[in-house]
Amino acid sequence: MEYKLFRILKKRKYLSIMIISSVFMIIFFPVAQSLATGGLQNLDLWFRVIPKVNLFLLGVYSILFGALLSLQIYNFKSKECDIEQKVAGASTTGVSAVIASLVPACPACLSWVSLLLPASFGLTATIFMIKYNGLILLGSIILLLAAMYLLGGFKRK
Repeated sequence: MEYKLFRILKKRKYLSIMIISSVFMIIFFPVAQSLATGGLQNLDLWFRVIPKVNLFLLGVYSILFGALLSLQIYNFKSKECDIEQKVAGASTTGVSAVIASLVPACPACLSWVSLLLPASFGLTATIFMIKYNGLILLGSIILLLAAMYLLGGFKRK
């Protein structure tokens, strides 16, 4: 007996979706945060100053995001999962992705959302997110795991 998620990822199509979306997320975070803090010339700085634990959390987040995306696509195409589970899983994934994309993983970076907010509130929000970025990323990972659970990814068959 194995988990539904692992059974799905044994199929080449869904494994490819996972790998491509995971790589996209791993690239998206540093590029988006570097662009928010002055441009791609800051990309090397991003990798020099990011705490190793945050880099690890981003890697875990990216892999789980890819696995969850594969699970969601599989569930939407199959008739195994009812509509309530699909909506709950998609909603949880969306919230997790938004939260994680707002968090500046590197302490020298700004969140892209700070560019959209008024100066004083944007700075306050960015300081809060930088101070608690590891916990916020961990919360996003927990939301991804909750979405996998809601979509039946941990059911044995």
